[in-house]
Amino acid sequence: MCGAARCDKPNCTWGERHRRVCEARMVLQWGREKRAGYYADVKKCRGEDAAQELIREVKQQWEISQRQPSLL
Repeated sequence: MCGAARCDKPNCTWGERHRRVCEARMVLQWGREKRAGYYADVKKCRGEDAAQELIREVKQQWEISQRQPSLL
């Protein structure tokens, strides 16, 4: 943790980027059915753009995990 506020470090755990990566890694661990339901909930609550962004991030985290399995 960077402290009480966001910092300029690239690995800062305070910002939106870190939240998005953590959510994607969590969703990535679920089965297909649960993921689909979650994407539908995100679309309903946050909108289509947010759902598509999450799907892209999950795919990106999956690709990373294939190269570096210990990251999950």
